[in-house]
Amino acid sequence: MSELFEDDVVKKTEPIIEEKPLETIEEEEVKPKKVKKPRKPLSEERKAQLRENLKKGRLTSLEKRQAKKKGKELVKIKEEEVKQETIIKKKIQNEEEKERQLEERLEKRIRAKMEKEQEEKRTKNEIERLRKQVEELRANKREVREVKEVKEEVKQVTKPIDIPKKQVSFSKFSPYQDQMMMNFGRFRNM
Repeated sequence: MSELFEDDVVKKTEPIIEEKPLETIEEEEVKPKKVKKPRKPLSEERKAQLRENLKKGRLTSLEKRQAKKKGKELVKIKEEEVKQETIIKKKIQNEEEKERQLEERLEKRIRAKMEKEQEEKRTKNEIERLRKQVEELRANKREVREVKEVKEEVKQVTKPIDIPKKQVSFSKFSPYQDQMMMNFGRFRNM
């Protein structure tokens, strides 16, 4: 199979040369060249008319070229204006973004400062409240000491009276039950 493919490749790479017989080569060389017909002579009127047409054509082409040049210049100017507008818009957007970011930063700082001040006020108020409580407790402690001292003086002056307790045994069916209840209530109130 490889031989078949190699033959095809060899055939394709070889240039094909066609051989022409010698008679046809000579005939081709011998053919005479065609001669152009001479122009008719132009009259002076026709020459003047052609010159004027040529001038008009040149003027119109010059005007067209200039108009085209102006149009290109206008297009360039418009493109530059558009570019400048986009650049200016981007700058404005960047500046607005920066201003917004600065405002956010300032807001955060102001909030933080206000929160800090509020926290400081809270702590000051808490400290003042605690100081007042401490002073009240100290005042109360003095009063409590004074009351304790007075109670101790009273205890020293008066001794409690020992009331002898009667040990009476009553049953619930005894006739002295009422007296028992009376005695119980009396000791209970003391």
